[in-house]
Amino acid sequence: MEMTCDVIRDLAELYKEKLVSKESMQTIREHLRTCEACRRYYKEYDSVRQAAPVPTRVREDSDLMGMERRTWQHLSERMRRRRTLSIIGTGAVIGAGSIMMAIGLVMVTKSMHRPG
Repeated sequence: MEMTCDVIRDLAELYKEKLVSKESMQTIREHLRTCEACRRYYKEYDSVRQAAPVPTRVREDSDLMGMERRTWQHLSERMRRRRTLSIIGTGAVIGAGSIMMAIGLVMVTKSMHRPG
């Protein structure tokens, strides 16, 4: 599969993030081996990206935006579940500790009032 230089440059970010298929990855690699202009472009792109790793804006209607949105929703849901379980667990530990303290207090109080 042969790609034009414009397509290779459009896919630079996806290639860098390894978000392209294996076939596209191989095709881009081969193109970069043979095309000096694209190799220079990719190196410059990579150095600029490393110097200022600011996320690029993705078009609202793109498939990537949909994947990104679903990924964030999934992570958000997982964090919400973890937070809920953490709150429930903490409440259970505090509740059990409070009950044990109350029982201990009652036992100590009873033993102090026993004639001895």
